[in-house]
Amino acid sequence: MPMVDSKVVNHGAQGTCRVRREVRTCKHPACGRKFEGSPTSLYCMDHRTRKSRAERFVPKEQPKPEDQNLVLDGGEHLIEKTLICSLEGCDCAYSFTVYPDHTIYPMYCELHRTEHKRRHFLKMKTNGATPAYEQPNYLKWTDYEMQFESYALGQPHTSPFAPRRRQDVH
Repeated sequence: MPMVDSKVVNHGAQGTCRVRREVRTCKHPACGRKFEGSPTSLYCMDHRTRKSRAERFVPKEQPKPEDQNLVLDGGEHLIEKTLICSLEGCDCAYSFTVYPDHTIYPMYCELHRTEHKRRHFLKMKTNGATPAYEQPNYLKWTDYEMQFESYALGQPHTSPFAPRRRQDVH
């Protein structure tokens, strides 16, 4: 690149500093204009702000729900379905309920619902390791337990111990 000018500016350790100026080409895709700048400058004066950079104009593609989920047409009534996980190497069976007004359902078992868990599982498989997943550590409550909880929460709060009486110190 041709060097346009070297200027001496009054700053630096000795009070002087040499600044190189070059003829540069603007890296903005729609511009390509020539400008005078330092060797590290990429954009002309019109495109130096963050608002006008090229990456702001690239539209981000939003993932569609159909890409990571099953699309099923619901019937007239509720149906309980059991499928095998769609992730390669996972043979877990999972079940879900098909509702008449829903069309999107899970494609993967509970252990691989997120993208991170799927990538981790595949990475472990390629390394030859077998992921030691535990089944979720929670159980669904029975109807009796649900009723008892609502009953217990509806009761007034009582303490098993008598409240401490404040003793005045003289």
